Amino acid sequence: MKMFLTFVCTAIIAANVASAQTTDMPKVFVMGENEKGYEQLTQTYGQSLLEAAGNDFEKAFGTWLEMMVEMDNYSKKINFDIKGVKIWMHVFWGEDGKVNHIGYLLRPDSRNINTLELNAFFSSFIGRYKFPITSEKKFSHYTAANFPTLGERAGQ
Repeated sequence: MKMFLTFVCTAIIAANVASAQTTDMPKVFVMGENEKGYEQLTQTYGQSLLEAAGNDFEKAFGTWLEMMVEMDNYSKKINFDIKGVKIWMHVFWGEDGKVNHIGYLLRPDSRNINTLELNAFFSSFIGRYKFPITSEKKFSHYTAANFPTLGERAGQ
């Protein structure tokens, strides 16, 4: 447990230091804590995931679902329990598909989870993951997310 907490603190500090170089918003944040910064992000990342996917709904939904499954898989790999977590999530990608920011808000029907640990989990995940869609503009997606991810892409 002590090692995990060290990991959590290190990931949060690293994410915040890297984030401070590009924007006032941390890499991972709880929505509602910095409305001005959040508004700036939504303007900077004005293109939707659907637009970045060439208005192909199946591609946009499929790649989103794949990212959620990857989060599930990563949580198992590092032995971090996200089962029962239900959130509103806003993900912001750079043109190259790299996740630059994740904003989230625990939903009332979510299980209780330590937000510092959840921040560290998301920070660690985005440091290792690259989204398969790229675009000429930065893009974002806002939706609800539940863990574990129960849906599957058709045909898989």
